[in-house]
Amino acid sequence: MSSVKSAFQNSLVFSVFAVISSLAFAASGGTIHFSGAITEPACTVQNQTIDLQTLNKSQSGNQIPLNVHCNASQSVQISIQDAGAAPRAVKTFSGGVAGAEIAIRHNAALLAPGDKINYTFAGQKDVVVPLTATLRNTADAGAAKNGSILVSFDYR
Repeated sequence: MSSVKSAFQNSLVFSVFAVISSLAFAASGGTIHFSGAITEPACTVQNQTIDLQTLNKSQSGNQIPLNVHCNASQSVQISIQDAGAAPRAVKTFSGGVAGAEIAIRHNAALLAPGDKINYTFAGQKDVVVPLTATLRNTADAGAAKNGSILVSFDYR
């Protein structure tokens, strides 16, 4: 029992000294220096697949469900690139599929490959970025084809 009492007294004395020395340090105007970076977790984007055979050819287009979840509030520039395709003179995407012309719009504005969309996400929230796609042309639409369009986020 005496060793328990002695340990308790020692910890009590140590606690008193720690409080007194920290108060003395604070009273003398001490400075604490931090180095490094404070970072927030990035946003996550759900992988999406678009079937060219069912993509609507009407002017209204089909919604592309670009589902985004950010762990904290983020301001980003979203850029869409035509992966694996040569630069085009028209504002359409091919997704790397020869002969395909896909028009992508954000809030009714036609996007060209490389265009940037400024977007702000509220933290801890699932958001769907309003994008639509319309198939304008495709060669041999009945054959199965795989292509890609790259969506990138530039955190500001």
